[in-house]
Amino acid sequence: MKFIIGDIHGEITKLKLLVKFIKDIDDKPELIFIGDYLDKGESSKKTLDFLIQLKNELKCVFIEGNHEYQWLNVCKENNIEEYLLKYGGKLTISSFEGIENVFQMKELFLKKYKDFFENLVPYWENKKYVVTHSGIPPKFYNKELNTIEKRHFLFNRYEFIKIEEMYKGKIVIFGHTGFYKPYFDGVKIGIDTSACYLKNQPITSFCIDREYFINSNNKKLDLNDINLNQCPSIVRLKPWRI
Repeated sequence: MKFIIGDIHGEITKLKLLVKFIKDIDDKPELIFIGDYLDKGESSKKTLDFLIQLKNELKCVFIEGNHEYQWLNVCKENNIEEYLLKYGGKLTISSFEGIENVFQMKELFLKKYKDFFENLVPYWENKKYVVTHSGIPPKFYNKELNTIEKRHFLFNRYEFIKIEEMYKGKIVIFGHTGFYKPYFDGVKIGIDTSACYLKNQPITSFCIDREYFINSNNKKLDLNDINLNQCPSIVRLKPWRI
């Protein structure tokens, strides 16, 4: 079975629990990760190392998140360094021994973790679902996915969440916006449940074959049990580890 896994942000302990619970259901699942592996959480290094190891054991797809995009594009000529340090990058740097700044960190990513970062993809889709890190801008709903620039899948929020139609007849699964519980409005599914913001908030996954959620607290929720008329609250907190 295929499981879409929401934003991790370095929360390695929660990630390992979630993978264990998924493997209890299916010992050979296919895992599609929605991006944001780095920053804010417990250990970005341990998370990357675990994901690379996991790819050797299971079929995995890694979608690029806005945090990976920012790390790969930081340079002395732009202001991304400030963004990274403000939004959890200091914890990423501190999880690697001997790294002192974002430029050393980027260099390490491009050397030691080159294969991981080079194989990040902008989206994944099948006949029923489209998965991107933050959704799709409504102005591009009439365009094919492969004609949309990667950056347009990374930073969407309120305009996308407000749209009330499917993308070319498909449900869009997205992360990036942290909720307290999974989001579903009939045309979109949000699976970022703010694992890095509160100690007891889980990483959430969605099984697209059987249409239920399972999270790192080992709690299940059927898609059809979500009230379509009630939007879960967006988490607006500073990550608890910062």
